[in-house]
Formats: sequence, C-alpha cells, structure tokens
Amino acid sequence: MNSRQFFSVTLAVTLAGLLFSGCSTVVNSHRQKAALMEDFMKGDREGALSEVRAKLKEPCWYNSSVINTGDELVWRLEAGSLLFGMGKYQDAVNEFRIGEKLIADYDDRAKVSVRDVGAESAVMLTNLNALPYRGWCRDRIMLAAMKSLAYLGTGNESAFRAQLRRLRTEQKHVQEVYQDTIEKEKAGMSELKKEYPEQTAKAGDVTEKAITGDKRNKEVAESLAVSRKTARRGYGNFLNPMALFLSGLGSLRDGNFSNAAIDFRRLHEALPEQMLYRQLYVSSLQLAGQTVPFALCGIGNLGFSPDRNCVYVLIGTGRGPALEQKDLYFPVMTAWPVCKFYPDTVKTLCVTANQKNITPVLLADMDGILAQEFHERLPGMITRIVLSTLVKEGLYYGGITAVGVSNISTTAKVLGIVSIAVGGAIYRASVNTADTRCWETLPKKYHLAILPMPKDRTVTLRINSFSRQFRIPRAARSAIILADAPEPKNIAVQILNLTHQ
Repeated sequence: MNSRQFFSVTLAVTLAGLLFSGCSTVVNSHRQKAALMEDFMKGDREGALSEVRAKLKEPCWYNSSVINTGDELVWRLEAGSLLFGMGKYQDAVNEFRIGEKLIADYDDRAKVSVRDVGAESAVMLTNLNALPYRGWCRDRIMLAAMKSLAYLGTGNESAFRAQLRRLRTEQKHVQEVYQDTIEKEKAGMSELKKEYPEQTAKAGDVTEKAITGDKRNKEVAESLAVSRKTARRGYGNFLNPMALFLSGLGSLRDGNFSNAAIDFRRLHEALPEQMLYRQLYVSSLQLAGQTVPFALCGIGNLGFSPDRNCVYVLIGTGRGPALEQKDLYFPVMTAWPVCKFYPDTVKTLCVTANQKNITPVLLADMDGILAQEFHERLPGMITRIVLSTLVKEGLYYGGITAVGVSNISTTAKVLGIVSIAVGGAIYRASVNTADTRCWETLPKKYHLAILPMPKDRTVTLRINSFSRQFRIPRAARSAIILADAPEPKNIAVQILNLTHQ
C-alpha cells in the first residue's frame, strides 16, 4: 500500500466513524445543550424548546438533526419535559411515546446483534457516543412518571391511572433491563477483546484507583470523590421515591389500598426520617384494614384521608445533575465523563393553605440517584474508554510504522508519514469526546406536601422570597400541583385536576 492509498483508507475510516457514530461523537452532549439550559434556567422555555426542535427536525444533509441517530432519545426526553412545563400536555405525551419506542427497540435487540457489534466496533475507532443512548435507569423511570402526569394534563384521568399502574412495575423492569444491558456490554466487549489482544492486555491494568492516583488526573479524582459521596444519598436498586409516591397515589385513587400500603412502606423505608411518609404509610394501612406495625403505633395518621379531596403538591427545585467532560491521562490524554452537580439555591420552601403554613419535605434527591447509577456503571466505562483510546493510539502509530518500513521511495515515505501524522492528530482530537448524554431539564430535588382541599381552593407557594398563588378549579375534587423551579424566581406551575374523588 502506498502513502496515498494509506491516507485514503485513514480518511475513509475517519469519515465513516463520524457519520455513523452519532451527533455527540465530536461535540459532547452537555456542550450542545449549553444554550438550551441557559434559556431554561432563566425561564425562557420557548427559547429552550427551539434549541431542541432544531435537533428534532426532519434530517437533511445541512442540519444537525439527531433523528435516526443514537442521540435521538436524549433529545426526545428534553422535548417532553419542556413541553410539559409549558402546558402542552398532548405534545409531551407524543414525545414520551417516541422515547418509549426507542427504548423498546434497544431493549428488544438480540444479545449481540449485528447493529450492536457494529456500534461496539465504532467505539474503538471513535468514543462511547457511538453506542446508542439507551437512557439511564433514572431517565427511564422519570419518563414513565412524567408521561402519567402529562396524561392527566390532557384531562385523560383514566389514562393517568392506567399509566400509574404500569409505573408500579417499571422499577422492577428497569432493574432487569439494567442486568441485561450489562450482559450485552460484556458480550460485546468479549468479542472486541479477542480482536485487540495487545490493547486488552494493556487496558487490563487500568483501574479507577490507578487513574485517580495519577497527579495529572487531580481534577477527575476530585470529581469522582464528590460523586461517590453524593451517591450515598441514592436509594439503591434504582429506586426513585418520586415514582413510588405516584405509584402509591395511583393505587389510592383506584381504591387498592393494599398496593398503596406496599408502595408507601417502601417510601417510608427509603426516607425513614420524614414524618410525612410514616403518616402516609399508617393512613394507607388503616384504609386497607391492616395492622399498623408496633414501631409506628404512636405515629398517627395524616389526620385526613389521603385518597380523596386532597391537594398533592410536588415541587421540583434547582438544576438537576448532568455529566461533563474532563481531561484524563493514562498515559495519553482522553476525554472522560464525570458528574456535574449544581448549587442548591433553595433556602426556604413553604406551602400556605387554609391560613396554615406547611413545609414540603424531600421526596427525591436526583443528584444521589444519578450519582449512584454512574458509579455502578463506572467499571464498564473505564474498560471501554481505555480500550478505545489504546486502539486508536495503536492504529495511529501502527500506520506510521507501516509506512516507515514499507518499500517505497523516501519522498513517498515522508509524505505518507506527514499525512498520517496530521490526519491522525486531527482525527484523534475530533473524536476525543466524552459521553455526557443524560436528561438535563429534570430538577435537582423533588419535594412533597399533602393537604386537604382548601375551603377557598387557594394555595400559595413560596420559594425563598418569591411566591406564586393559584386557585384550584371547582371542577377538581382533588388536584396535583406540580411546580418546577430551576431558579427560585423562575416558577412554572401546572394544576392537574382530578375530577374523581
């Protein structure tokens, strides 16, 4: 092979990798969402949505559409939550449905399908963005939860309740899918390790401890230490208390008090320090005609029946966690994903109704949920990123060596080596991108307050010095008030009416 031929092959491989590995292969997803999140945080949801719509246009050669790429799901999730926050409930349902279909497609693939093997091979030549985004377990559970609320927003209370019944099994399903995904990853990596034995041998020595022990990786080490500490606030087994509450609420509304008691018991166990969930558990046991555990006998119930004539106030506060890119050395520099947590700007939180002030309690720590899953997946990430980096380095230096020892003229050798050196440097720099894909428009925390329907049907929400007052329509027997406040002064409120009970 002469130098021109070798350069052509290198260029072809480069173009193929960039074209078929997904839009976040060159510019990481977190960076792509910078303008979106800036608009979202200042309350310009329409502006944020326009950024998402640009990604979900019909694909053309001149636009940046992610449709039919491995990045589509993550942008569908952002679209769904933005549309929901703007009160465009049916549009939100439509986006969540597409997201569910994408997830089902990934889950239904064979253990090691041709498409998956191709994606794994693309990882070796590019980065982890070559694999289709299947959704973090947190994202899958929140998709189901948000879809149920969006159904209620459309006025379809029966669909809302049906979706909540499915939500009850969703967390178990997510655990099963996670294990299946791990098996798929192991199978794919096994094939690739056979194909690259030399790089595999080198990669086998790289561990999290080895990475964080390198002084050059101080910033990555600090980020991993923070996220590992944050992961302790997670709830184990991909549990999401927000989903547990909604599932239990659905059972209450259906009159299935035994199932409600099961969900509220798990909610109490996840957040044992919160009196509200102890009382909610006791109330559901009493509705089911079951014996209250001795340890809770002195707690008492809510003081009102939580299945009817109630207002359920769900408050999402702060900017949720994201993944960002850092530089890491082992020994060459590569892009690495780490968890990014944003400051908690909420100092005081209060719901006022019937001339009483109620302090909402923590329902779900979204930082802890994502951090816990990130660290469970970290060993697999390390293996993939390290092996991919070593393969690209091996191909780069192997190409230079091949030209150097080839039987061609000195001039041709020089041209070939320069071509590979320049082209290879550009290529490696362009695909040195971390996989930072995740759902970013979710809140940092969810809080909950439950109260009997106010006589004047008026509820006031205060976050720090900012407040919003709203009136619940007469047609609503009960209501879910969902407030989303990325910043205390930026509060979007949805009143979702429950006309039954």
